[in-house]
Amino acid sequence: MDSLLSPLGLGLALLWSFAVLASVQLTVRLIMAFSVRRTALGALALTAVTVPVSVAYLLLFGRSPTPMPLAMLVTGIAGYVIADRVLGFRRQRSTIVAAIGIGLLSAPWAVLMLPPPR
Repeated sequence: MDSLLSPLGLGLALLWSFAVLASVQLTVRLIMAFSVRRTALGALALTAVTVPVSVAYLLLFGRSPTPMPLAMLVTGIAGYVIADRVLGFRRQRSTIVAAIGIGLLSAPWAVLMLPPPR
């Protein structure tokens, strides 16, 4: 768990969140609507959700992939709120598609890649 909460781990989580939001925006919205500032704010918000979800997942389920759909649902709900409130998606359909993408990409996959405890 230390690697999840280390400065490097948090930095990588923020970078990944930015990449996820950028890819979702560029896929769902027109390129002209892309905003680096809003994406950075959204990445901060998404990181603030995904890191605690990852820590909770690790504590509750360990490295088991079985409950991953539940984590995807939680990150998808957060993704919906971020797409709607932070990124300013106007259409409901676009917001839902973005939430699905965010849920799939921002689930705590890093937990499955952590080395086993010593």
